[in-house]
Amino acid sequence: MRLNDMFHRIAQKVLRASACVAAVAALTGCDSFIFENEGDCDPKFRVKLRYDKNMKFADAFSNEVNAVTLYVIDPEGNVVHRHKESGERVKADGYEIVLDGKVKPGNYRLLAWCGDGHLDENNSFRVTDTDIMENLTCRLLGDHEISTGARGEEETPGGFHSARELQGLYHHLTEVVEFPDEEGYHYYTMPLMKDTNSIKIVLQHLSGQPVDEDMFEFTVTGSNGKMNYDNSLLPHEQVTYHAWSVKGGSAEITDDSHTGTYSALIAELTIGRLVEGEDVKLNVIRKATDTEPAKTVVSLPLIDLALLVKGEANRRLTDQEYLDYQDDYNFLFFLDENYRWSDMTVYINSWKHVIQIVDDL
Repeated sequence: MRLNDMFHRIAQKVLRASACVAAVAALTGCDSFIFENEGDCDPKFRVKLRYDKNMKFADAFSNEVNAVTLYVIDPEGNVVHRHKESGERVKADGYEIVLDGKVKPGNYRLLAWCGDGHLDENNSFRVTDTDIMENLTCRLLGDHEISTGARGEEETPGGFHSARELQGLYHHLTEVVEFPDEEGYHYYTMPLMKDTNSIKIVLQHLSGQPVDEDMFEFTVTGSNGKMNYDNSLLPHEQVTYHAWSVKGGSAEITDDSHTGTYSALIAELTIGRLVEGEDVKLNVIRKATDTEPAKTVVSLPLIDLALLVKGEANRRLTDQEYLDYQDDYNFLFFLDENYRWSDMTVYINSWKHVIQIVDDL
């Protein structure tokens, strides 16, 4: 066999093999008519939720959040898809919201209201049922609505009150994000912000004697009962948050020199979002008796108190970020023999502070 013929035959075999490879690639490609209706090459859109806007700066989503509502919003502000889910699956590791085939490629904003607090079956908050982004507001339910079954936002005779342990409420709104018309998985992460805060007020008598739990009333007052779609506060009548738990307790402490019994009264409240500049007051009132009128023991600006313990360690956070990341506040006040706040000293989250200016105390 001549050398030229041999090279010619080898070249023909290579060309045939290349043609076969190209044909297989064409049949298995995204534009192939064989797979045209199977969607294997459609883009996959997935949303992951995190809750790391907390003082540990660690994702606590699976531990705290077990209910989500996600709204996909088009450039005109219309909700084009709503995903609502709750239960153990939401708390499972690796949880993600699958939007494959539910949302077309395009530009969207993603809005999430999450937590048990936003669910219709819970008596904490209510998100407006609407398909318009600007109307996706969330408001606190008042005690009058729970007791009477009324539904409305008009001012309430006798004031707007909440004396319940509110369930957790979380929020996030993205800027415009692109859902591309490209094969593959496309992930979008939403870092949630917590809107509910736990407040504990502790009263301790300097003598160590027990403090009667029926002697005091604990409240927080503020106009933070309604959040806009972007989580900013909307105008709302003043809300009076009442303690949902008031309990006394005591502990015996022994050191090298003596043994002593220390008693305290602990009140627990749950309140809505704290926003810098808002007028939110923490109040402790000694109730009226047959011989004496009610007296104010403590009335202090809660937000100013909260920021007192921001500290240098949290300097990377703005004041508003600190209020958004922190959700648990403990206040300890000492009472003198007349059950008045003693020495204007308060312990906030275990840090001691002396209040310099207090009016009418």
